[in-house]
Amino acid sequence: MFKKIKKKILPLLAIGAIASSLLVPLGVYAYTGGLLNGITPTVVSGSVSYPVRLTDNVYSSPTGFYSEFNIPAIVRFELGGVYVIDKIVLKWYNAGSTFKFYDSYGNLLRSYSSSEIATGAYANNSTPPTIKDIPDISGVKRIEIVHADTSKPGQIYEFDVLVASDTTPPAVPTGLTVTGDDGSASLDWNENTELDLRGYNVYQSTDNVNFTKITASPITTSKYTVTGLMNGTTYYFAVTAVDTSGNESARSSSVSVTPVADTTPPGDVTNLKASATDTTVDLTFTNPAEADFAGTKLYLNGVLKAILDKTKTSYTFTNLEPNTTYTIKVTAFDTSGNESNGITTTVKTKIPLAEDVTDLSADAKYDRVKLSWTNPDSEFFSHVKIYRKKVEQKSFWDQLFGATAVSAATTSDGYTPMFETNGTYWTDLTVTPETTYSYKVTSVNIEGNESQGVTIETTTLSEPVPVLTGVATTQNENGDYVVTWTSPIKGTVKVLIGGKEYTVVDAASQQVMIPKEDMKTDFFGGYDAKLVPVGEFGTEGQAVQVPAVQGKTIEFPILFDDFMKTVVNILSWAAPLILVSLVFIFWRPFIAFLRKTIFVKGGRMKS
Repeated sequence: MFKKIKKKILPLLAIGAIASSLLVPLGVYAYTGGLLNGITPTVVSGSVSYPVRLTDNVYSSPTGFYSEFNIPAIVRFELGGVYVIDKIVLKWYNAGSTFKFYDSYGNLLRSYSSSEIATGAYANNSTPPTIKDIPDISGVKRIEIVHADTSKPGQIYEFDVLVASDTTPPAVPTGLTVTGDDGSASLDWNENTELDLRGYNVYQSTDNVNFTKITASPITTSKYTVTGLMNGTTYYFAVTAVDTSGNESARSSSVSVTPVADTTPPGDVTNLKASATDTTVDLTFTNPAEADFAGTKLYLNGVLKAILDKTKTSYTFTNLEPNTTYTIKVTAFDTSGNESNGITTTVKTKIPLAEDVTDLSADAKYDRVKLSWTNPDSEFFSHVKIYRKKVEQKSFWDQLFGATAVSAATTSDGYTPMFETNGTYWTDLTVTPETTYSYKVTSVNIEGNESQGVTIETTTLSEPVPVLTGVATTQNENGDYVVTWTSPIKGTVKVLIGGKEYTVVDAASQQVMIPKEDMKTDFFGGYDAKLVPVGEFGTEGQAVQVPAVQGKTIEFPILFDDFMKTVVNILSWAAPLILVSLVFIFWRPFIAFLRKTIFVKGGRMKS
């Protein structure tokens, strides 16, 4: 009767039960004619002190074991339909079980104990099970075996039920209505209430006399749509009810309908919105609510581009041209193919960002950096923007951990705007020597939108040491000295007179005037004046002596009294050194002279 299933097997608590199974002879009777034959039961819940073996009474091994599983507290059989039960098939021993019958809603219809159905007996021969007649139990959908504790393990050798012979058909369905459509008809009727109802059959006719069943098998709902009908032809329909025993009711009252072609299109979509990029347009919309609405059609500049089903409310047009105006129309169509007039909108794609420049290079000198690049070949390119930031010298720890310090700037990434041009090169004349700079060049399109840009880093050279050349001296009509030079012409020239800074002039002037009263000479009569070239960034060159005026002797620049004062000052500084030197030279003869002059022979002082 039952299919073997794999369940948790409770341990047998009595050896006698196993022994009894082994003693059952081969060929014992197996009942196969009931409703439960081939239905696999399920274990619901619980366990008992002693298990009961539920079997199909079929031997599965030469030793005679039953194909079996143990019954816990509840085992359930779910039937494929609703039935009227009038017989119970049972063979048991020491089982103490209760057999319960439920309807589709879980209501208990009736229950029997094992002793009410058959007398328990040890199955030691091929005696068939007891088949007990019971009052009809109508509307049975589920059967459960509930096992109670017994004094020792038991055995249910066979359990099955028989369906009562049913010849009573269901009631005739009522409330049948029909609605015609384009080539179709929709039927609706009231549901029957029989517990053993299986479903409904639908019949069709063109003369209301000869009806043909158009459902291959009973349908389980009280609605049905007939398709493939010819518009303009009148059709008649009726339905019957069928129960689980195959009994069919008489046909219901017929209804008629004449399908007609649908020529009314659905309403248009609403809330149409379009948003564009440079190459795409995104559409969103709300579909109409008509029952026969089937989908939408999308046109781009009058050309059908897409057909969407009724579940879709968005679409993206791709591979469009930038900076181009497009006309988009969205129409709705129904199941009959009727198409609405549609909703139209225009949208213009955006101008794309210009591509970045290529071949960016930097040529760094000490006082300038020349950038050059290749502009993108795009009709939307306008010009480039050049940015700069100064990369400060990294400390040891910054170099170790990769940190980079940048100077304060006006952009979030540290760059300061420097210049804009549509050319392909630019020279930065605001750099300082021995400094690392990072430059960024971005492309700007005709709408002013800027690309990410490309960057390059470079370090300026050291400032060259300036060299003063072509130095000459002349005198003007006032006798003042005019010192000139041919180079450098950048930076400054510092004038030293008497070793002290006298003045600083712009090197580009290429001359400096020294009033005659300010000019000084050295000890040997030359001009005590020098010129020191200084670069733009403070690098000092070698000092150059101011030469004498060509063709003239240098006049003594000070009076005799001034000269004598100078000599006296020099001697006052040198005299002590001279005296000390004389002492070291003449101290021995001087001591001898004193002795001869002051002392007599024998060491006595002269009177």
